[in-house]
Amino acid sequence: MISAPAVRLRALAAPSASDLYLTLTPDGPGDCAGQARDLYAAARGALVSAGGRLFSERIFASPEAMPDVLAARAALGELDDAVRPTRVLVAPGHTGLLAGIQIHAVRSDAAPVPVGCWGKADSPDACFARDLRIGGDRWLALSEVSPGGEVPPGRQAQRMFHCAGCFLRQCGTDMHAVARTWLWLLDVCDWYADLNAARNAFFRREGLIADGNGRPRLPASTGIGLGIANGAACGLDLIALPGRAGRIELLEAGGQQNSAYAYGSAFSRAAVVPMPGGRTLMVSGTAAIDRAGRTECVGDIDGQIDATIRHVRALLADAGCDDADVLTALVYCRTPEVERAFLARGGNPGWPAITMVGDVCRPDLLFEVELAAGPVPAREARP
Repeated sequence: MISAPAVRLRALAAPSASDLYLTLTPDGPGDCAGQARDLYAAARGALVSAGGRLFSERIFASPEAMPDVLAARAALGELDDAVRPTRVLVAPGHTGLLAGIQIHAVRSDAAPVPVGCWGKADSPDACFARDLRIGGDRWLALSEVSPGGEVPPGRQAQRMFHCAGCFLRQCGTDMHAVARTWLWLLDVCDWYADLNAARNAFFRREGLIADGNGRPRLPASTGIGLGIANGAACGLDLIALPGRAGRIELLEAGGQQNSAYAYGSAFSRAAVVPMPGGRTLMVSGTAAIDRAGRTECVGDIDGQIDATIRHVRALLADAGCDDADVLTALVYCRTPEVERAFLARGGNPGWPAITMVGDVCRPDLLFEVELAAGPVPAREARP
């Protein structure tokens, strides 16, 4: 039996453009190929009805299911612009082998333009970015940057960051314009220190971390223990605003948590980003970590879930938002037991979310959440 898909569409609208966030999940376990066909048929219907065009796309599925899901993408028809989706590998969860599909689309007179890498037009992975220009404003989305190679994970991370920097420069911008990154990290707990060392070194070269007492400029980020379909140790997504770095508000600390950089992780807790549809809060991967950087509620599943949601809500409140403003969310559970505990509580607080099973960046962390929300009130209008 194939369960009907759950399709959640949230929009953030401005006079000239709208952001459309599609969160698609099976309602329960079933045949993965059928689930995927249903989800992509629903995605196409929603996008055509809303007039949206793809800006970024992520698939969350087990390794054995990913080929079926990719085959089902044919349902997108002319909406498929040849930019590959990010293909994130997860363990089987409450919906079976396919956790869900997350799509960020844009409705505007101007369409996102696919961008290739160094002229490799004959490669099936040539296009992994979209460049959107509306009036004098520009947005760039990169998906699954992952050079891989038969080298240790830390060395792969160095190559990944280097490739991202080179591609940004090819597009006429640099890391200062990056608002948010996503890092997909296979077996992350085994080499998290190497990842942090590679990222810190790259950020120093890019001028985001200065020697001395200068404050760092750190994008919001998720670094989660989920691999990608090419088998590499790591992959990277990002959103950049070329020419408008000064318009990005990076919240190095926020809510109930201090700077992650203080304990060696170079990312901001959130970013407020002027997206096509309006000011958007992008909340980094958030877990049960206290102000001193220590794990809270060690060994307590419900306690970590409660603490994480409390921290996320505090970040929302800092930006003048609440649960009703959440546009899309990803919920990461270390084990099926954690996922069951979360869902048994009634699931998330009304957020459109994909819940999945995968490692978090510390062995004692069981649960993590990231999300986007908006519209964020202008600073002078906040209470």
